[in-house]
Amino acid sequence: MENPALDRFEESQPRFATIKKNVEALLFASGSPLTVQTLASALSGSEPVAVATIEAALAELELEFPRGGDRGFELVRLAGGWALRTSPSCQVAVSALFELPDDVSRLSPAAVEVLAIIAYLQPASRRQIAEIRGVNSDSPVQKLLERELITEVGRAQSAGSAVLYGTTPRFEAMYGLADLDDLPGLEGFAVTEEQKDDLRRRLGLLGAPE
Repeated sequence: MENPALDRFEESQPRFATIKKNVEALLFASGSPLTVQTLASALSGSEPVAVATIEAALAELELEFPRGGDRGFELVRLAGGWALRTSPSCQVAVSALFELPDDVSRLSPAAVEVLAIIAYLQPASRRQIAEIRGVNSDSPVQKLLERELITEVGRAQSAGSAVLYGTTPRFEAMYGLADLDDLPGLEGFAVTEEQKDDLRRRLGLLGAPE
């Protein structure tokens, strides 16, 4: 495939083809999204690889593995990096191969509700989460920490210095977000319509974390 932009990188076509192949291999082998800088670092062995070259390789791979395309994989921006993932249209076949139910990785409604609260209000304290939900939320918070979907991001300045939580790149990858600016509406979370309405109301009334 012709790539006029290669003139800017001063890369030979054969070397670029090798770099592109290696980028594809790294994305396929990685269990999490990789940044352009990480890819460049991994490929800069005996000879440095410019970030611009990596970006050109990703641009070509994105054309070959487009989101919603005809291939079994798609190249997507996730959590500030790039990832090769199986196409959502192939979910039935993949699930059948591994004999996994569609909701094998689903969180409990309580955990999803806590995750939504943290996602939209972060940083958020356990007290704040409990006030919104009206019940103690220590168990779902712990589950989300174990799943590495949330993490401690600091402490409140008020008395008691409560731990504050925020979401992680793993959360962004799970929901297909390039970054938090792409955060979906509450419809993207698996809670009932009644819970969504109640959660919207409470989120709108809540102040800063205590």
